[in-house]
Amino acid sequence: MNEVVTNEAVLRLNHTNPQILQFSDLHLSERDELMGINCDESFAAVKALAAQYHQISVTLLTGDISQDNSETSYRKCAEIFRNSPHPVAWITGNHDDVAMQQQFLNQGAISTTKRIVFRHWQLLLLNSQVAGKVFGEINQDQLQSIKQAAIDYPDHHLMLVMHHHPVPMNSEWIDNHRLMNQAQLWQVVSEVPQVKSIIFGHVHQEVNLIKNDVRVLGVPSTSVQFTPNVDEFNVDTQQPGFRFLELLANGKIKTKVHRVKDGKFVADFDPNGY
Repeated sequence: MNEVVTNEAVLRLNHTNPQILQFSDLHLSERDELMGINCDESFAAVKALAAQYHQISVTLLTGDISQDNSETSYRKCAEIFRNSPHPVAWITGNHDDVAMQQQFLNQGAISTTKRIVFRHWQLLLLNSQVAGKVFGEINQDQLQSIKQAAIDYPDHHLMLVMHHHPVPMNSEWIDNHRLMNQAQLWQVVSEVPQVKSIIFGHVHQEVNLIKNDVRVLGVPSTSVQFTPNVDEFNVDTQQPGFRFLELLANGKIKTKVHRVKDGKFVADFDPNGY
């Protein structure tokens, strides 16, 4: 077998150029709908679109799996991925309940693993949630874990996976809910040259840029989309989507965002937010 799970903390996969699916901000709930979009249906459409890829090593769910912290929302997610042909790992978003995630998202293919080691890469899944707040932070223990990961595998490229955005979005309202200790994070990253990429959710839009030689990648939501580059909250007409990534042995990344095509999923604007 290609994969060996040594414990809940570390998943080792002997893949040379691993392929990854990133889904984010599912916002599943008991009532199904968010701002006029049925989140069950939109996620099903996105997941069906992702079926075009057949050599996936792991799926990452980068936070806000739930909208309402309900048992129902996490049971839905667990059922969706129970029989996945490859491992599924998740992180916590500002809308999520960590205890419920640990209880329900730990069965079948989906697990609580927060570190994935491939032949040339390792992924470190970080919790940026600040309880009761919309903004995020990477605490000191987790910042230290970035350094430790590079010590453990000095020859591996390192990808950091988090929910909150580690760079400004040129959008005042969403930047009020950013990763608040961005400067601390980037100081640590400057000391760890193994870090080649940071991927995140939260902003409900595509992001693809380079900062300090690090590839920084954000992903559309599988539900409601936010309008980029506006200072007040607004929703976009672009469709839900996901990101595909292939991590190359040389530290480079091939990646593409896909969105559903039928134009069905357009949110109703609510000035009070979501």
